[in-house]
Amino acid sequence: MRTTVLVPVERVFCDAHLSRDGSEVAAVESLALAGRAWDLCAEHTAVFSRYLLDALGVPAEPGTVAVEPEAADTVVVQDDQDDQDDTEEDMAEAEPEVRATVLVSGEIPGYQWGDAREAVRNLGYEVVGRADASTVLIICGEGAERATKKLQDAVEFGIPCFDATRPGAFRDAVCTGEFKGGDPLPGPVRQDAQAVRSERSTPKSEAQAIREWATAQGLAVSAKGPIPASVRHAYRVATRDGQQAA
Repeated sequence: MRTTVLVPVERVFCDAHLSRDGSEVAAVESLALAGRAWDLCAEHTAVFSRYLLDALGVPAEPGTVAVEPEAADTVVVQDDQDDQDDTEEDMAEAEPEVRATVLVSGEIPGYQWGDAREAVRNLGYEVVGRADASTVLIICGEGAERATKKLQDAVEFGIPCFDATRPGAFRDAVCTGEFKGGDPLPGPVRQDAQAVRSERSTPKSEAQAIREWATAQGLAVSAKGPIPASVRHAYRVATRDGQQAA
């Protein structure tokens, strides 16, 4: 006499499949991490193993089987050369683009202070206050000889000079989209202590006039505190030219 006995059998399904589409695929491995555990099928075991290797920066062993979730039936065997190529491609994509930088010193004839620098940026350069290895040019306008730090940087890094005081030179370079260095670098001129103290002790009436002029020109100047030297110089050049024209 045969008797049929029903014995309950516990089946463990892949948590990744259940979460993705609710399908019931038998689990073969268990992954425990940070106090939690997941039951995984062979497909997702390979996938998550690859994720962990990539996250830890550990290269896959030759012959490693990698299975993507979208193509569970496809088996890809990777060797050391494949891993090296992938790593080099990832490093190339991760490296940020380095933009060439330019120093702009002094006032550019025919241009407002901010407009001249914006024109340089529109050509793909980054305008900086101090030079480094990425600096390819120094543009010297009126008064550039007083910017001793920038001139010292240009000498130290061997940066070519573009003389923007030549009539129409800056405008022509902007129109052609290219600045070419090769002009002589102006010699630095140091102001004596009395001249520095005179500039620092700007009369209140003149300071107010500078702020009003800067606001009219669209330059950002705080209502209180020191006025940037570039704004003071631009104001004095503008008012000097106005007086000469009169």
